Amino acid sequence: MAAEITNDTLAEDYALSQALYQRLLQYYEDQSAADRCHPFLVETLADYTDDSTQALHFYQEALAMSRKMSSDEPTQTILIGIGEPLLETGRREDAEAFLRDGRAEAVRRADSYGIEEADRLLQDGSVG
Repeated sequence: MAAEITNDTLAEDYALSQALYQRLLQYYEDQSAADRCHPFLVETLADYTDDSTQALHFYQEALAMSRKMSSDEPTQTILIGIGEPLLETGRREDAEAFLRDGRAEAVRRADSYGIEEADRLLQDGSVG
């Protein structure tokens, strides 16, 4: 579903991408209600949430879930993801802390994309 949302957004079919987002949100709500939610699902929802405050909420939920699952659960993409809405809402100092932590984990996991993304965000404070 995430790939479909991305493809529809790139094709500027915002009505369809919004409908797919609503399906993803409903799936998340169903899984949460059944206590079967996984951090990857919550992070994916955050990735496609337009509202920075809501995205931050979902990323923080995903991070808490990941940390609860295992101390070795990968969290670099979540940490870097948290940095983006923090930057969008003007919380640069907080964003930098999450981005540095995400970058450090990306280095530890040899995640070159994560390293590049964290560096980009740290360097110029850009988002998206």
